[in-house]
Amino acid sequence: MKNLRLISTIIVKNKIAVQSFNYKNYLPLGKVECMVKNFDRWNSDEILINCIDRSKKKIGPDFELLKKISKENISTPIIYGGGIRNLKDAIAVIKSGADRILLENLVFNNYNELIKIKKTLGSQAIILSLPMIKINKKLKQFDYFNNKIIDLNYNFDQAIREKLVSEILLIDKNNEGSTKKSLDYSLLNLFKFELPIIYFGGLNSTIKIKKIIKNNKIA
Repeated sequence: MKNLRLISTIIVKNKIAVQSFNYKNYLPLGKVECMVKNFDRWNSDEILINCIDRSKKKIGPDFELLKKISKENISTPIIYGGGIRNLKDAIAVIKSGADRILLENLVFNNYNELIKIKKTLGSQAIILSLPMIKINKKLKQFDYFNNKIIDLNYNFDQAIREKLVSEILLIDKNNEGSTKKSLDYSLLNLFKFELPIIYFGGLNSTIKIKKIIKNNKIA
């Protein structure tokens, strides 16, 4: 039996934790560090902190937040995403307490820096964030930064094929934050790459989780 992991995700906007609904609406939840302590206490395998507004604001990673979390003596490994622009930022994030990093905007805009990060930190330290949507039985990528649907970006395709990253955070864009009964399992069938997948979006019941983890692509 494969060793599955449960990653607790904290989405951060304007320095507070939020519930995101389809990348459109956001419900405030509270302090990030409080949620991190809870997830640590509840024995998550990893905690993903995704600061979704840092790249758009061009303000770099939230080192102040990472410093606060490092003082909490958290034993659960931390994944950090948000505002990472280059190798220097990536190294600083790891030195600030993160075990791995999540990348998306950097892959669009600075592929050479992704190569540098892989060479310095190793692919095992990098997760690729990939929001997807199905249109006419074909997979499309959701470009969060520009708020539009596109074909899979060439840089993302190359990053996966060249295995510059260790895993893919495959996000079901339409069901992200959804409380509906539906869940688009076909995204996994249409996704043909071989890298392990972390699945996110619409997993709001144990029934859905049990079904999704039966897929051999899921890590």
